[in-house]
Amino acid sequence: MSRAHVANFFVGMAGLAILRNWLREPDVASARFDELKGFLATPDSPPLGMRLDIPHEEVESGYGRWAGAYDSAANPLIRVEQPAVRALIDALPTGTALDAACGTGRHARYLHARGHRVFGIDASPAMLDVARQALPDADLRLGNLTALPLEDASVDLVVCSLALTHCERLGPPIAELARVVRPGGRLVVSDFHPLQILIGGSAFFVDADGRPGHVRSYAHLHEDYLAAFAAAGLAVRRCLEPRLDDEAVAMASGGLMPLAPEIFRGALLGLPEALVWELARAPS
Repeated sequence: MSRAHVANFFVGMAGLAILRNWLREPDVASARFDELKGFLATPDSPPLGMRLDIPHEEVESGYGRWAGAYDSAANPLIRVEQPAVRALIDALPTGTALDAACGTGRHARYLHARGHRVFGIDASPAMLDVARQALPDADLRLGNLTALPLEDASVDLVVCSLALTHCERLGPPIAELARVVRPGGRLVVSDFHPLQILIGGSAFFVDADGRPGHVRSYAHLHEDYLAAFAAAGLAVRRCLEPRLDDEAVAMASGGLMPLAPEIFRGALLGLPEALVWELARAPS
């Protein structure tokens, strides 16, 4: 359990806005600095004076709590990631698809609508319960990314979305994803961009009862992914880095955007939020 001070989040954002402009646009940086000084004159006033108890959750418990609110809560990462993943799916032929770490089934639903025969696997029973309500006829199974309950070379396409960031090591889950793809098949893998994790991002959530929490995320650099892909016999076809737009920045502000819109825009606008890979398994 951590007791987080909202002022620390806000000051961090202001500092990032200043850092991004201190050489490129010094007048802009000075304006953000003056704005920050005004807020620091009364640091204990709401909302900056608020302190939140935020439990650190493991994957199963965290996503179990998050399941009831996952599809309805504003999420800047999903806003930028989902269109990129869907565009890659749209360019591929229909067949048998696996949504690995499927969660509530947002990508499984899209794959099903596109005509794929869909498997979904997730480690959270609560997330699978939500997915089953929308996809009662899909084959949804409990399992984890390092031991997928599927046969070797049994699917044409794997989608794995926003899950590898919770794995301390990339090699085992990537090898397992590659195992279940047929020779010549494709993988679409998305994740939280490592830059965001390195500047303090995490899988923060508010559950259906209004209680916050977060699931630990690890920063995997591009070189880490490339090494894991090569070891698993996967070739990179495309790498996309969707960026935060104005709407996503507002989501990422945690409701503080109206307080200081230029601080949040200066800190976050245009930064990569997601990392999306299209991969291919070599034909036999």
